[in-house]
Amino acid sequence: MYISKRFNKIKFIAFDALFLALTLVFTFVPYVGYINIGPLAFTTMHIIVLVGACLFGVKRGTLYGFFFGLSSLIAALQYPGTMNYFAINPFISILPRVLFGFISGCAFDLMRRNLSQKAFNGMVAPVAGILTLVHTILFFICYYIFGIMDIFHITEALGLKQIIDDLNRQYGSFLIFITSWMTVGCVCEIAGAAVLVTGICLPIMYRFNYGKVKYPDGDRPFNVKINFIIIITVTILAIIGVISAGMLV
Repeated sequence: MYISKRFNKIKFIAFDALFLALTLVFTFVPYVGYINIGPLAFTTMHIIVLVGACLFGVKRGTLYGFFFGLSSLIAALQYPGTMNYFAINPFISILPRVLFGFISGCAFDLMRRNLSQKAFNGMVAPVAGILTLVHTILFFICYYIFGIMDIFHITEALGLKQIIDDLNRQYGSFLIFITSWMTVGCVCEIAGAAVLVTGICLPIMYRFNYGKVKYPDGDRPFNVKINFIIIITVTILAIIGVISAGMLV
């Protein structure tokens, strides 16, 4: 038993190192993890987080979300004086990505405990797409609150208010500008996540036996921990919905 637990710890350290290495490669190789089009950068980094959350659950999902956020902050340093530089603010780069990883891990854990293997396989693609949308909404909520509203005065400290003023003059509304770019980029990110997460995770599940459902025979006992996670996840999603509606009014 002790040897088995130690071996599992070593395996997960290796997986963590692999995902961190992939995150770094995606960050520093141009047009792989962050794709710059016009004034904004779109990303494929969320796919790494979704794969980790799908295979390993909420703990790894949250950890890989943190890796994603840290890489976003590092990437922002390459674009001083642009909109991407707003991500040097950890409330914009790290916070939404950690929440995204947590919610993704919770979603896949719930599926793993409440679906048959066949149903789980069929739900990976649409859930990956929905979670990608959640990531986009989380990011732009944090961008709006901590970047545009600047409740902690970080935007002002970085000297980026001029960028907002210029875009307001050019597009009439900075919020309209952000929303239009979000729509275009989000569609591409959703499609990529649905295809790639499914294509990566399902073969790994069957070849290495990671991420499979917990109770394939249908005998699913009541689990206090999982029901608590459901409540927390639904609460977070409800808060996201309310804030999004308030921003658009």
